[in-house]
This record gives sequence, C-alpha cells and structure tokens, in this order.
Amino acid sequence: MPLDTERLLDSDMMALSTGEELKTALRLWCKSWNQEPAASLPDDDRILAHLAGKDLSAWRKVRDMALRGFVKCSDGRLYHPVIAEKAIEAMRRREEHLAAKEGDNDRKREEREDRKLLFAALREIGVILPAKGTTTSHLREVAASRGITLTVTAGHKGVTVTSIGSHEESHAGVTAKTGTGTGTYKKEEAAAASLAHMPAHDDGPAPPPLDGEKTEEELAMAVAVWLRRREQARGKQPRGTQSNDPRIAAWIKAGVTGLQLAEAYDLAVLDREASGDAGPITPGFLDIFVVKVLNPPQATSAVNGTRPAVSKSDPLAWLTTASGLEAKGAELGIVQEQGEPFPSFKARVIDAADLSETDKARARADLGVHI
Repeated sequence: MPLDTERLLDSDMMALSTGEELKTALRLWCKSWNQEPAASLPDDDRILAHLAGKDLSAWRKVRDMALRGFVKCSDGRLYHPVIAEKAIEAMRRREEHLAAKEGDNDRKREEREDRKLLFAALREIGVILPAKGTTTSHLREVAASRGITLTVTAGHKGVTVTSIGSHEESHAGVTAKTGTGTGTYKKEEAAAASLAHMPAHDDGPAPPPLDGEKTEEELAMAVAVWLRRREQARGKQPRGTQSNDPRIAAWIKAGVTGLQLAEAYDLAVLDREASGDAGPITPGFLDIFVVKVLNPPQATSAVNGTRPAVSKSDPLAWLTTASGLEAKGAELGIVQEQGEPFPSFKARVIDAADLSETDKARARADLGVHI
C-alpha cells in the first residue's frame, strides 16, 4: 500500500491522535488494503478489534480516532476515501502493466512467426541455415550478402523473397543457391515448408539429460523447467507445471529419456494444432503422449516376411482377405455390385460392420489393414 507521507504529516489525524490511536489507525489502513473490496473494513467491532490486534475494551478506547475518515457505504462496509483513491490508482497501473506485458508477448509471438517464415522462405530457394542460434537479423544479413531481399509484409501476413543474380556459394556453414525471381509466401505455404524442413522443437530448448548421477528430485526439476521453457518458446503461459507433479515423477521412475519426452511433446503440440486448441501443454496432457511413446504398438513388421499369419480365430481375421470381406459382406447383406471397384466394396463392408475405434486401431497396427 503506498503511503503519502507528506499528506499524512499535514493531516488532522496526525494533529489530534495519540500515539496508540495513530498506530491503530495505520494498522487498520494496512488491513483494509487487503480486504475485499480494497480500502474497506467490516462494520463489526469484534472483527475490527481483531484486525487492530486489541481486545474489545481496548479497541473501544481508540475506535473513534482509529476510524477517522472511514465512511459507511450502501454495502454496509466502512470505506476510507484516500485509501480507495490509492487502490483505484494501483489497479489502473496493474491493468496498464498487464496490457503492456500482453503487448510484449504479442510482439515476441510475431517475431517468432516472422523468423519461421524467413526460415521457410530461405529453405524454399535452397538457403540452408542452422535452426538454433540464428536470429532474424542474421537471416536478413545472410540473405543480403547473397543478393536476396527478405521483406515481411505489413501485418505479418507473409514474406516476400526477391533474389537477384544467380550464384552458388558456401560461407560459414551456410549453403546458398539462388536464381533470379520473386515469390510471395503466405503463412499457410510457409508453415507447410516449415513442417517439411524443420523439426517442431527448433525454437525450444534441447531435451533434458535424464541420465548420470542425479536424484529423482533433480531429474524432475530438469523436466519441469524444460517443459515450462518449451511452452514459453511457443508463446504460451505454462500452467500447472511443477517438479513435484506425480506424473513427472512417474516418467522418471519409468526411465523415460529426454528424446522420448521431446517426441511426446511434439506429438502433443501436433494434437493441439490439429484440434485448434490454443491451450498450453500441461503435464497431464503430455502424459497421454508419454504413454504412447513408452508403449508403442506391438505389431510385427512384414518387411522381412516375418509377420505371423493372422489366426483364423481372430474376430478381425475377415479384414485381411478378399474372401473374408465377401463373407462378411454376405453376412451383412452387402454384395459387390457390377463394375464396383473392390476398395469401394471393402469400404462399404467395413462401414456396415460398425467397428469400434479400438478394433480399427488394432486392425491398422497389428493386422496391417488400411481402414
């Protein structure tokens, strides 16, 4: 609570109160600052005595002077106009600070988007740069040194790439191969190029090392810090990410590696983006994908011809052969029409069979059936 000392020293309170009355008044001012609403006190002598740190009889001796300036309002509480003035000013400054912070977050988010667009545009014309440690200004410098002008359009809607001349050279680990021409990449196109060339974690910290002589508490702390930084790199406000989270402890006990965590995180981000969910990646959400990474499908690959034959007793065995599909179709009253491609017939039978999502997943993973 801000204290206007000059105003206090010139006040009637300072001129009229005893030391005990002034001390009690100051205590109540401070207490009112943290009440709801701020700058107010309850109109109840027992509560006021408690807030003042006095018993009821001692409180009544200083009550009138200690409450000098407080006014009872329509909600039945006592308000001090000077403290209310300070509270309103503090709220205004807080809102301005939050607005400025949000504006700064928007600026940083736009800078990250511009950087990805610049990377994608350069890659599209053959300029390969290290993803880490390359700033937007360095991107522009490298491009300019090769006769390439990179311009972010107004509103961060795209990147215009203009290349002049035709040359190929290698410099400081950077390979440039350019030709004459001009192209404009919208965000969707640049994002596609970015996905094609850049891993999801380019802008985030490296996975935490989860080996070596470290306690489980130290490993959990490393994971929590890493996850918070990854979310901050995505422009998200981390929520609920603490080193004492039982899910993080479970990952550590299960022997998860840093690369497995990074893979799970990338899957979680892709899931958020696919569903249009702007929420952050929390330990609870990430846990779903850590389980998937630690427990991959147990299907056997047929690359070396070693996949075992599907058991005839398997309730999904009919999916693996044309005769099985025809028999299932007959059971469901579906026959292949004259001129109908077999894949269309297969799709109709599978649709009529009304398979559960679990059955479909097992058919894909264990039986190699495309559904």
